[in-house]
Formats: sequence, C-alpha cells, structure tokens
Amino acid sequence: MSYTRGIVKGKEEATIIIPVVCGRREKKRSRKRRRFILLCFIRISIAVLSIYVFLSVASHFDKKSESELEYSKKMMGNDDNIFKGKTQDQDQGSVVGVSTQQQSTFSAKIIEKKPTSSSSSFWANDIKADTKKLAEVKEAMQECFNAYKTYALGHDELMPRSKRGSDDFGSIGATLIDSLDTLYIMGLKNEFAEALGYLKGPESAIKNLFGDENQRDVSVSVFETNIRIIGGLLSTYDLSGDKETLELAETVAAHLMPAFDTPTGIPHSLVNVKTGISSGQRWTNGASILADFGTLHLEWATLSERTGNPVYAAHTEHVFDTLASLARRGENGIVKGLFPHLFNVDTGKFSGGRNAFGGLGDSFYEYLIKCWRSLGDLKDAQIWRVMFDDAIDGMKRSLLREWRKDTATGDVYAYLSDMLSNNGERSMEHLACFAPGMLVLGAAEAPTKALADEYVQIAKNIARTCVEMYSSQPCGISPDQVMFNHETGTISVINAINVQRPETVESLFYLYRKTGDDVYRTQAWTIFQSMKKAYRVPESGGWEGVRDVRNKTPLISGDDKMQSFFLAETLKYLYLIFASGDAMHLNEWVFNTEAHPFRITKKSSD
Repeated sequence: MSYTRGIVKGKEEATIIIPVVCGRREKKRSRKRRRFILLCFIRISIAVLSIYVFLSVASHFDKKSESELEYSKKMMGNDDNIFKGKTQDQDQGSVVGVSTQQQSTFSAKIIEKKPTSSSSSFWANDIKADTKKLAEVKEAMQECFNAYKTYALGHDELMPRSKRGSDDFGSIGATLIDSLDTLYIMGLKNEFAEALGYLKGPESAIKNLFGDENQRDVSVSVFETNIRIIGGLLSTYDLSGDKETLELAETVAAHLMPAFDTPTGIPHSLVNVKTGISSGQRWTNGASILADFGTLHLEWATLSERTGNPVYAAHTEHVFDTLASLARRGENGIVKGLFPHLFNVDTGKFSGGRNAFGGLGDSFYEYLIKCWRSLGDLKDAQIWRVMFDDAIDGMKRSLLREWRKDTATGDVYAYLSDMLSNNGERSMEHLACFAPGMLVLGAAEAPTKALADEYVQIAKNIARTCVEMYSSQPCGISPDQVMFNHETGTISVINAINVQRPETVESLFYLYRKTGDDVYRTQAWTIFQSMKKAYRVPESGGWEGVRDVRNKTPLISGDDKMQSFFLAETLKYLYLIFASGDAMHLNEWVFNTEAHPFRITKKSSD
C-alpha cells in the first residue's frame, strides 16, 4: 500500500485530494509526470483560493482589520523607527512591497485572535523598551545583512574573511530569506524592501532552484529547507501580507513532498528537487532523524491554514499520528515520553540513537508544545499536550541533573545530559539550552499551577548553567559542548567551537517575558557584547563563529562563516529582549525553531 493511501484512512477530505496531488494512481507513472500534476493542482488550488478570498472580503468589507504596518508600530511601543502603518509617501509604500489592499484584506480570523485571560496574566506586564540597546543590536543586524548583500547575495551564507558566499543548503539564498522577518521587526525598511524585491525578482536564488525551467539537479535537506525557507516565507507573509511569499512557500513545499513517499509516510531526510528522488543521510545508514521529521507540522499546518489547502497538514499530521501510536504501544523507547533519534522509514520502528534534548532530537519536543499552543485546527490537540508533559516528565527522571548550588543564594544550577546509560553522562550541548524557553511556553497554559511553577523553576535552573557556559570562558563565549564536575563545581570544555548559536539568548527572552526580571536583560547584554568582540570582522562587516573559545582573543581563530540562523534567531531574540513587552507578544505569535514568527490561530477559550 502506498503512503498516500495509508495516511487517509478515516480522513474523507484528504482521500480525494492527496492521491491527485501526489499522482500515484499508477505506480508506473514517471516522477516527472507526478511533479507536473502536483504543480498543476497547486496552481489550480491557488486560483480557487484567490476567488474564495475575494468573495469573503467583499462580504465582510465592513470588518476591515488594521494594516500590518500599523500593527507593527503598535507592537514595538515607542520606537519611532518601526514601520508606521501607511507610509508617509507612495515610494515608502512600494518600498515595503505590500499594497494597502493586501494589508487590509489579511485574514481577519488571524488578526482578531485574542489571548485568554489566564494566559494573558501569565506574562510580565509593563515591560518597557531599552531604546539604546535596541539601537545597538539593530546596528549589528544592519551591518551583518549589508555584508551578506555585498559579498554573498544569492548564496546561502557569507564567509566574512574570504568575502564570498558559501552554499550548504542548495544555493537557495538561505541568509536572505532567514533575514526578512528580522529586518521587518527591527524596522529596517530599506533593507527589507531590497531583500523582498530580490526574492521576488527573476534572478533570485530560490526561483533558480525551484523554478519550472532549468532546475538544478541538487538534493536539499527537508528539515533545513522547511524551517529556514518555508518558515521564513510564511513569517514574511504573516508580517507583511505579501502574497507572493506565500506562493513561493507552496512551491517549495511541493518540491519537498516526494520525501514523504516511503512505506511508512515518514519522510526521508534528503530530496532531489529536480528528480523527486529522496534518501536518508549516509551517516545514519538511511534512517530518518527525529528532529528532522518531527519538526515539520508547525510550518505545514500553517501553510494549509493560510492557503486553505489541507494537503500540507495531512502529510505532517500522519507523522505525528505514527509517533503517538508508537508511544501508546510503548514502542518509542525505554523511557516514557522520550524517543530515540533514528527511525527506519521502511519498518516503522526506531532503529537506535540517543535519547536527549540536544542535537537530533531537540526541536521535536519543542514543536509538541508550540503546535498545541498555536494551531487552531490541530487534530487530536490534547494528545500533543499529553505527549509534551510526558516528555518533560521523562526529561526530569532521566536527563535532568543538578550540577551545583550557590550556598549564598540557594540558586540551583542544572543541566540536561544525554541518556547513554542508566546514569547518563555529565555533559550538555549548547543546543540543549533551548529547553528553558520551551519549559516557559509549557508553563503558560499548564494543566495545574503547581506544574506551571515547576516548569518555570526548572527553566531558571538550566538557564543559569547556560549563562555560566559563557561567563566561564576567557572570551565570554560558550563552547558547543561542556562537561560538568559535580565535586568542584567547574566546567571543562569538550567541544571548543562556537557557531553563533541562539539557544541561550532564546531562553533568556522567554524568561524575561515571563518574569520581567532585569537579570535576564543584563545577562543577554553581556553575551551580546562578548559576541561583538569575538565575532565581528571589521574588513567586511560580517560576523563569524569561533574555532576555540578558550582563546581570550578568538578572532585569531575565527571560522570564516556567518551562520544564516545568526540573523534569523540570535540577533532577533537579542533585539526582542530589549523591546517592549507588546513586541511580538507570545499570546499572538509563535516562533518556529528558526525563530520565524507565525500568527497564532488557536481560538480563545473565553
């Protein structure tokens, strides 16, 4: 039985759509024929949807929503540099690339979402913007983006010392797309306009890769393309209302769909965008990775909601259904709530790997709570919440360890180890520092107040350790992985590199929005100043990672790479820490694992 038919049992709507889109009524039909039918169907769907939207707007003309740019001004408090609704002249209106009609007809269903009274009171009130620090982070973003534009436009990432581009994601222009919403949120109007104009132009890297003509024969990561490209395009649409970015997101999704053509419907990690042939990573012996296939539904369900086409959500719902079924049968692993990293897409069983909240597993757990909190049409929503709470319970029992306790304050420093044995090991990756932010989100609408308080306390304990990973090094920058000595209360370095990761400042953002405690702003500012000294390459204006954080002057050992996610995540979270509390309010926006914000569609319980 093919995957397409396998996922539609009990789903009458999808039964009609999915076989047509995927084009597998005849197994001998060529992949080229299947892609042609797929793209035709999507274009027809877009046309039908456009007519529907036109008629809906006409019938609700008296319910105009405020423009997206006015909303942006409202979010950012008193920052006069943020977009100001309808721009002062026509040139500025064209600069942002969004027509007044596009802004005013943006989905009322999304705009009118109101936070519940309980979740609204969860977040700290009266957080004021620190305009001086905002300006400095904004200046860093402007410098980084202009360096990319000057030396690497059309490439995935910038090599700041070499002053040229590099391509690890199929030469899709990853940094450009990853930067769009950060530019928008920071009010960098000219840079946003120029980037959007290039993206929509005939010579753009994304159109070169996914266009109908002269497609390149290249395989891309389903995970990376999803979180960076589809995520970046969807967030740009949600912020600006530009419809072409939504159409591009559909085009990209269409080219990733063949990866789901497996016996189980769990996608392979790689797919060739020209041939549709998919495969696993060589180093996993073809197995798919939990964090890869488990970090898709937020984007694909959002794409279905925005376009009205359920086929995207149907694909990724099936992935969750499979994992939930394995968990119910106790076939997920040795600890309830936790899953191994590797999955055999042919047998439908996990095939090994670690149980951890670090690399290869992290964002799957993150998406359990983010999908539950944000998606209005989430199927079996309560199971997502139960699986999240089960995962945190498994984390507490098997991964969470106390490193040391401050005798003066009583503050606990904790960390998350890998579960390689019954005792685990006394190490943690920087990647696991996303967990405090995830725990704060889990606390926002937890089943009980006691559980919410426990989640926040654990988040604070882990975040202290993550900050210590920075302050313990001569240059103030965290290693990628460390070992903890419980007897002496010290840290030793396992992997000395730093690749500009966002996880610690991400968690400081969530903790500050929850508590309003200025200690988190102070810690974030100290980290940013250390980054500026260690990362900045004056010759190009780009910022690079560090090969060895044990050097007091790490610029002598820079890695000559400005990560795409540094602009998408690290600088965005740093900026929002110093913004007003209404900026990208967490009752109205959800950030994907690449920090691309989508409007929440989950209805209020009021």
